[in-house]
Amino acid sequence: MSTQPISRRYACALFDLIQEGTDLASGLANAAQAASVEEVRKVLISPSVSAESKAVIIDKVCGGLSPEIKRLVGLLCQRGKAQLLPEINAMVEQMVRESESEIVATVTSACKLDADSEKKIAAALTRSSGRNVKVEVDVDASLLGGVIIRIGDRQIDHSVKTRLDNMRRAIVG
Repeated sequence: MSTQPISRRYACALFDLIQEGTDLASGLANAAQAASVEEVRKVLISPSVSAESKAVIIDKVCGGLSPEIKRLVGLLCQRGKAQLLPEINAMVEQMVRESESEIVATVTSACKLDADSEKKIAAALTRSSGRNVKVEVDVDASLLGGVIIRIGDRQIDHSVKTRLDNMRRAIVG
């Protein structure tokens, strides 16, 4: 049976905490490294060792863990999943790498944007998304004015055409 779905659930929760500013990455890496040691791994999969003893062993091998990582390790040990620490850590590291990468936003406007406007839009999108944003500009004269911004599957429509269409629907009923 694949352990990836289980590891992914833990990794997603940890990644959310990291995105919120909790410093877990280094402690998680230490715990994962400890769980990767062959002797420790054998203890972690042994049914004859109690969950509390397993958590204490990982803590001692790491030379002390943060309270958050201690709780995680304790939870994983209680559920018999402590051997997944290396896999969870690898997934979290991959999620962090992907989150720090650049994303592309497509900005469609009624007329060509000047370089200053492009920079301002890119800066605003970078602030709101928390990721570095590269702006690609398209021109669509049918918009009449304003912009439509697409980032991944998200769309922000501030075009005059859409506002007029909405007003027309509201008046007509």
